[in-house]
Amino acid sequence: MQRRESYLYVGMDLHKKTHTAVLVNCWYEKLETLVIENKPVEFEKLSKRVNKKALSLGLTPVYGLENAYGHGRSLAVFLLEKDCVVKDVNPALAYDRRRSAPTMKKNDEYDAYCVAMVLIDQLHTLPDAKPADNYWTLSQLVNRRDTIVNDGIRLKNALHEQVSVAYPSYRKFFSEIDLKSALYFWKAYPSPMHLTGKTAEDLTAELRAIASNISKSKADLILDCVQNDGDTLREYQ
Repeated sequence: MQRRESYLYVGMDLHKKTHTAVLVNCWYEKLETLVIENKPVEFEKLSKRVNKKALSLGLTPVYGLENAYGHGRSLAVFLLEKDCVVKDVNPALAYDRRRSAPTMKKNDEYDAYCVAMVLIDQLHTLPDAKPADNYWTLSQLVNRRDTIVNDGIRLKNALHEQVSVAYPSYRKFFSEIDLKSALYFWKAYPSPMHLTGKTAEDLTAELRAIASNISKSKADLILDCVQNDGDTLREYQ
């Protein structure tokens, strides 16, 4: 690792759509500010601008990315493929730097400048950015699974809320609201009025086509509960 005076420090504030880069020397002097879109063709422009500036000053560029494994992952991979020095800056460190100012500022350029200052102060201790594809892929799968599970819970809770209005005693005949036979029943009979004229024999035969273990006692229980619940129909239902 060279002396701090040998580097051109590039602090990056990373976002989903755009990235802001601030070029700083070892004396915390801001030399240039660049804003690029989050796409490979813009990464190339950034690299060329930084290299040109570094060459004119006789310095070696070093990049500091705030959370290189989030929105800046693609940029980090690009820079590493270009054999650039890339450091991962914990967002908490940049936040502490912002808070240390007499008047706390909050904009992309100043955030990138704070990242650059952290990069200068902790150049030799900051971890190198190492975005591994296997960890990233696993993270995507875990996040996707969590989303599906949470969506399923929300949908089931919404179904409980809607069914309870039309069938107050629904738990007596379908304790599990998302059984195959139950889902068919809610779709075919969204409110008790659709059961008018339906006999236990008819309902049993219909449900057995969906789930073979349905008995006539289940159909009798459904019709009895509907009868005992009374009229649940309301305007706009």
